Amino acid sequence: MRHIKHSSMWVGLVIILPLFWEGITCQVAGYSINVPRSVRVQEGLCVTIPCNFTANYRNMFKNSFGYWMLNPPNSPSPSNPATIVATTDKFGPRGRTNFYLTGNPDTGDCSLTITDAKKEDAETYYFRFEESKTSKVKLNFIDYVKPTISVTNLTEEPIISDPGTVIAGINKTLTCTPPGNCSATSLVIQWRKSNVAGIWENSSTVTFTPSLCDHQQSITCQMTNSNGKTTQKTILLHVYKSPSDKEDTNVCTVRAVDSTIIIGIVIGNITAFILINVASYFCLKRHMEKRQLGNASPDSKTQDKESTYEELSGQKTAIYYNLKAQ
Repeated sequence: MRHIKHSSMWVGLVIILPLFWEGITCQVAGYSINVPRSVRVQEGLCVTIPCNFTANYRNMFKNSFGYWMLNPPNSPSPSNPATIVATTDKFGPRGRTNFYLTGNPDTGDCSLTITDAKKEDAETYYFRFEESKTSKVKLNFIDYVKPTISVTNLTEEPIISDPGTVIAGINKTLTCTPPGNCSATSLVIQWRKSNVAGIWENSSTVTFTPSLCDHQQSITCQMTNSNGKTTQKTILLHVYKSPSDKEDTNVCTVRAVDSTIIIGIVIGNITAFILINVASYFCLKRHMEKRQLGNASPDSKTQDKESTYEELSGQKTAIYYNLKAQ
């Protein structure tokens, strides 16, 4: 009876021990991984999860394989396509179409990129490494740090490229992209313009020829994900005249300045001419008076003086009319 009792105990231990060991977290010496425990991404956008690892105390390999796998409740299986979401194994299962192992396992880089994030991507994942298909250096990093992805609602605005200097008559191209330059596929990009009714353009880029009527008009890029959540970004246009219009304005200004200068020169010349003639008149008058006084007799001085005065008066009148005509 005692023998049977001991035998039953050992049978129970044989059954219990495997179950016990499955629940133990066991990390292998020489293997490590550095990756965030939790990552948030907005629905429809993208995120890159930085990751690096060592295997067998090394992080340099040749023709190795990396896998990112869905953390299952049961034992992981790299041969199960349902658990693989991204891999560098070109001959293995593709995985999810929006998951990419963008790091190079040959250099210990296990970075994972998720594009066009969906609600169903909100899971926990782990990394698996194989130096080669036949090498013993391989490990599921399921007992190490595993990132958990959270997919939240879309709130971030799109990004509109800098329009730079907008000149009337010269084509301008604008680009609208999701935050982080994601290559998302489910996002719908639409353009609206304040002086255009309805949807202006259904594209990530728009090319138009601005006019002066577009000055102070707004341009809006609207981004919508697969669940109909929408965010948008608006910019205000500042449209300038073309360089040719600016040249015409300068020419008019120069012509106005030239006309003013010419008029000033003409007036100055006329004034100088009048002053010279008036000065000459007074000099001539004084000279003739002295000459008449020197040659005349005492009896005729008064008469000569009156004659000289009348003569000069006549000359003054002639000079005055001459100057007035000029």
